[in-house]
Amino acid sequence: MKCMIIGGFLGSGKTTTIRKLVEYLGARGQRTAIIVNEIGEIGIDGDIISGGEVETREITSGCICCTLRISMEQTLRNLMLTYSPDTIIIEPTGIAFPRQIKSNIESMDLPEISITPIVNLVDPSRLSPNVEDLQNFVRNQIEDAEILGINKVDLIGQEKLLETCLLLRKLNPRARIVHFSARQGGEGLDKFFGLIGVSNKDKTASEVRNSVKAKNPIEERNSVEMSGVSAYSTEFEITSQEIPLETAVSVSGQILDSIRTRMTQLNPEFTGHIKVSFAHKENFVKGSVTSAHEKPEIEILKKEKNPSSRLKILSAVTSVPREELIRTVDTTASGQLEDRKLSYRKVEKSNHGYSQVPISILKQKNF
Repeated sequence: MKCMIIGGFLGSGKTTTIRKLVEYLGARGQRTAIIVNEIGEIGIDGDIISGGEVETREITSGCICCTLRISMEQTLRNLMLTYSPDTIIIEPTGIAFPRQIKSNIESMDLPEISITPIVNLVDPSRLSPNVEDLQNFVRNQIEDAEILGINKVDLIGQEKLLETCLLLRKLNPRARIVHFSARQGGEGLDKFFGLIGVSNKDKTASEVRNSVKAKNPIEERNSVEMSGVSAYSTEFEITSQEIPLETAVSVSGQILDSIRTRMTQLNPEFTGHIKVSFAHKENFVKGSVTSAHEKPEIEILKKEKNPSSRLKILSAVTSVPREELIRTVDTTASGQLEDRKLSYRKVEKSNHGYSQVPISILKQKNF
C-alpha cells in the first residue's frame, strides 16, 4: 500500500492535481483513498474530490504535521481496515511541514505502508524570485520536497518558468523538478504522476542511502503557530427551494471578490487561499482566490445529486487579524444571500460535530 504526501502552499493547485491523479490511478485499476487536512473547522476539498471510486476522509481544525498527528494515525488505520486501498493520498494544509508528516507516519508502526517521495506543488506566478521574500514555511516546504511540481505553467511564459526552476534548484538541489498544468493535463502531468508513484521500496539501495544522507534530523515544529496565517471557515444551509445555477455562481464569485477586497485593505500584499463551494442540485460550484492581485476563479463540477444546497467558505490569509477575517467572511456571506433573497441557516460546529443554529437566533430572510 503506497502513501503519497502531496503538499504545497495555499492555492498551488493541490486539489485539482489530486482529482486528476485519482482519475489516473483509477484508469489503472487502483483503489484510492484520500485524507484531506483543512486548517479551518469545516472542510471543502473533501466535497470536491469525493465521489466515484474514491474514499475520502477529512481532518479539520489544525494541521496533521503537529497538532492533529493522532487523528491522522487513527484515520490511516481506519482506512486500511475498512477500505484496503492500493494508494492513500494525503493532502495536508498549505502551511504544513511535509517531512514532519512523513516522519510521523514512519514512527506509527504501519509496515503495510510504503511512503512515496514527498511532493510539493508550486504556483510560479506567486513565487518571488528572491529567496529573502519567501515566508519561512514556504521555504521549508520547498526544502522538504523530494519532487517539486511547478503547476499552472499554462499561465506563465518560458522566462518565468526558467526563473522558477533556478530558484527551486537553489533552495533544493536534490529534488526532481517537473512542470505541468493540472488543469489542462497532457504529457507533463502524466510524467509527474509516473514519478510520484515510486516508493522507497521501488528505489535502488544507493538511491535510498543518498536520500537518507541528505536529510537532517526532524525537529518538531508547530506549523500553525509559525505560519502567521489566520484561518476561518463557515457553512450555510440554503433553505430556499428553487435556486438558479446562475445565482449560485454569482453569489460564489461576489463573496470571493468582496472578501479579497477587504483583505487587500487590511494587507495589500496578503497571500493565502479563500475558497468557496456551493452545492447545487447535481452541480458543485467551486471558487477560489489566492492573493490581492488576482480575480476569483470559478469552476462548475458535475456531482451526484446533492441532498441540500450548502454554501461553505474557507479562508486562510497572511498577516490579517483573525477577528477581522471572521467578521468579514460572516457579514459578506450573509449579505450576499440576503441580497439574493435566499433563506438560510448558518451551521455551527459543536463538540460532537455540526449542528444547525436555531432559526430564532439567526437573521433569516424568507420571501
